[in-house]
Amino acid sequence: MRIISIGWELEGPELERAELFSAESLASYDAVLWDPEAVPQLWRGHAQLEGEGIWRIYPGRDLGLSRALERLLSLRRDELSDLLQRGGGLLVVRVRPEEEELEIAGNPPRRITPYSLLPHLSLVADPHHLALPQGLRFVPRRGRDIAWVEAAHPLTPYLESFRPLGYQAVLASSLGAPLSAFGRVLVTNRVGDAVAWDLPVGTGRILFLPAFPGADPRRAWELLLPALVELLESPLPEEGPDWLSHYSLPEEEELSAKLSQLEDERRRLEEEALGIKQRLEKVSGLRGLLYPRGLAGLRAAVKLALERLDCSVAPHGERFLAAQAGKRELLIRPALSLSGPVGPEPYRELLLELDRLATEEGREVHGVLVAVAEPRLDPRRRGLQWTEAVRRGCREHGITLISGYQLFQALQVALAEDRAGEVREALAETEGEWRLKL
Repeated sequence: MRIISIGWELEGPELERAELFSAESLASYDAVLWDPEAVPQLWRGHAQLEGEGIWRIYPGRDLGLSRALERLLSLRRDELSDLLQRGGGLLVVRVRPEEEELEIAGNPPRRITPYSLLPHLSLVADPHHLALPQGLRFVPRRGRDIAWVEAAHPLTPYLESFRPLGYQAVLASSLGAPLSAFGRVLVTNRVGDAVAWDLPVGTGRILFLPAFPGADPRRAWELLLPALVELLESPLPEEGPDWLSHYSLPEEEELSAKLSQLEDERRRLEEEALGIKQRLEKVSGLRGLLYPRGLAGLRAAVKLALERLDCSVAPHGERFLAAQAGKRELLIRPALSLSGPVGPEPYRELLLELDRLATEEGREVHGVLVAVAEPRLDPRRRGLQWTEAVRRGCREHGITLISGYQLFQALQVALAEDRAGEVREALAETEGEWRLKL
């Protein structure tokens, strides 16, 4: 078995590596692993980047580069077509955004894209039609929100292993035909975009896989090799003609039903795990009361804490939170000081906003100042969390003054002993420093 990698950084035995212009005939291999990101290297340093943001070369002034590029791509394209349709081989494509392309000036101009190496194919799945490569779009869309991976495919271990690394582009047809009509979608993101696709072509396959940026080259090859071996040993593409389903084998129906049950159970477990993960993230986010990531992080943690105390919470401007605690309306100002106690500025902002609400809108709102000072230290080893001026001002104007650590402790008790109402009432009634003993 011969496998070649072109532009794809993989390391391991039984793998040949070559450049597009120097490799042997691609039809002579069993599998070709190709990264389209390598194609623009053929014209970089020679093409001109012009005003409209297009790389362009001019025949007659390019020392024959345009003719050489078109001839090279045409030759390699024909070799890949033979590999797939006559040799039963595999073409594995790393999906990248189709961002950098070359225009060869002329009338009409001709374009070369990173995917111009794909064989020219016309696929039909009644009533849909798909022309490659021009009918297939590689939409730039980076993310790590892979929501579903095909459970029963030789490439599943590879896809699951590098799933956290995410993708750089998704696949779509230019005319809106569903890709699942022509091949097997292996991976989708949370909004249903196709991220990986197994496309039968003749007796071979084109496998479009996520880029998985940062994947370890040796580990990637260790997972790809057994998958390629298994796919090459498959006597027929998994998507055969319609009449093939009329020829069954013993136990086939029973095994298919069992596989369907397991797939349903896997989806149920994935949904349950996602729900638990989201709940865990919310619980872990409460530690932002102790060690927030900036003022925005403290504000988010305070919002989570109030919601766990059964308050309805909404943003109020950029620095405040508005909450409804029973019959009392609260205005909360989180305050953060990286060194030394919290000074009077956040207190003054809160006092001014309370006055404005009272005079302009006639609303009686209770103020709460949540202070976190010196967050790098263990909360039990921190010094004063606010200055004397802040303490005195909050007491005189009836504002609740509480540290992030005190709110965290109150929340611990409220959740463990079902005393959320008591803590909620104390936040709305305390005037000055928090002194509730739980």
